Amino acid sequence: MGRGEDRLSNLPNEILQSIICLMPLKYAIRASTLSKRWRHLWRFNLISSTSLQFGEDFSCNQSPKQFVATLDRYLQLHGDRNLDKFGILFSPFDIFSPNLENWVATVLAKGVKELELDLSQGISSSAFEFCMDDRTSFLIPNSLFNGNSLTHLSLSRCNFSDPLDSANFVGLSSLSLDSVNLLTDAMLTNIVKYCVSLESLFIKRCELLEFVKFVGDKLKLRKLVIVDCRTLLAIKILAPKLESFVYYGWISFRHLFRNVSKVNDAYLCADTGGEEYAVNFFSILSDLSHVKVLTICSMGLVHIVSQQHEYSEELPLELCNLQELLVSDAISEEQIYCIFSFFRLCPSPFLEKLFVQITSDSYKESISGSVEEIITDIVFPNLKFIKITNFGGSSAELKLVKFFLEKAIVLESIFILMNDCHISNNCFQRIIEGQLSVIPKASKDAHIVIADCALNPTHATLYHEEKYRNGTTVNFHDESIIFESIPLDQNFL
Repeated sequence: MGRGEDRLSNLPNEILQSIICLMPLKYAIRASTLSKRWRHLWRFNLISSTSLQFGEDFSCNQSPKQFVATLDRYLQLHGDRNLDKFGILFSPFDIFSPNLENWVATVLAKGVKELELDLSQGISSSAFEFCMDDRTSFLIPNSLFNGNSLTHLSLSRCNFSDPLDSANFVGLSSLSLDSVNLLTDAMLTNIVKYCVSLESLFIKRCELLEFVKFVGDKLKLRKLVIVDCRTLLAIKILAPKLESFVYYGWISFRHLFRNVSKVNDAYLCADTGGEEYAVNFFSILSDLSHVKVLTICSMGLVHIVSQQHEYSEELPLELCNLQELLVSDAISEEQIYCIFSFFRLCPSPFLEKLFVQITSDSYKESISGSVEEIITDIVFPNLKFIKITNFGGSSAELKLVKFFLEKAIVLESIFILMNDCHISNNCFQRIIEGQLSVIPKASKDAHIVIADCALNPTHATLYHEEKYRNGTTVNFHDESIIFESIPLDQNFL
């Protein structure tokens, strides 16, 4: 082929159209710059597509006015064709509410099954209860939900109209609500009652929730996620098919868990702030002691260890089915005591995989005690794989590695991923390798690998590590917070 010859563009139109239709829309649009033959081909992609996703990479390079104009044009070009998925990440001003209403009505008329409206400006931190701009949440009129095609609905910084007609959501199998601040206990109860097909429910930063119930013998709910609902006072769960329970926030609520024997994995992490926010950690763990996969935070371990005398009649609490454990927010010297003590207070004889996520700003609590007294009778008869992330080589971290190497009798591999400060420091890594190489090993087959691996925990999302995105940054300096937000002037529009 001669230099500069474009044989691809010389293909018949039908073949070029087939090629362009196989691309994601954003790449099809980029391909339009290749040559004159490609200039309008992206429209075939748009017309044939049953999924229109306008995410962060689409919205971050446009002003709100440009975003609205582009999306209006795309929906017009798509015509009256059916649509399975529609999603946007957008930060609207009040003047664009009619456009939002029109988009929702349009895609519902197209029989859309999966609808995602993320109007959060990318705000995803659980550290604050307020919004970082003066935009009001979008109010979704009940009239927009006249169809019953929806199977998946995800809303962020939107609000339902009250009263909410939950009968419109009878076909929903998955519902995600983030910063839906007009959601009340009664509205949530109706959703659970009338959404007879609901299998997955995600609730995050909903400020009016206080007493929530997930109850019903016919309830199909399999996954329940509750994140950072600060006003929550009580949770009642009687869900015979529930398999996964995730909670992040203040674990100080009253609870009643019944008929939860099918829960296989649980995520129990307290928001940072102090042990008072983890006061019910042990009682909730007791009700879920049968799980196979567990994620816990170091603050929860601190609470169990520091209050063990209050639970003396219930200890030891054997986690008889536990196969995978993730410990987050570790470790300080004091927390080493808590990790060791946890395995004594909550023995896990069938544990096979262990993950430890180390953070640089770990919660610290001084608890007196002798490590040697604790670890004497601890043994891990089935622990095969360990992964420690953000390893910094402190004495506490070395003690932790030493503990597992000496107690895991069938250990095959321990993977150590260095923190950002040391990941490119080969000299430091060699020093760490030297220190670890002389530690006695209970398993002759144990290998220490200072590198990342494909071994990852079931709970891949750690909610305390969420970051801001899409134009908003946060800098933390002790108690002061500096916000740099997207400008709100009319020129930006």
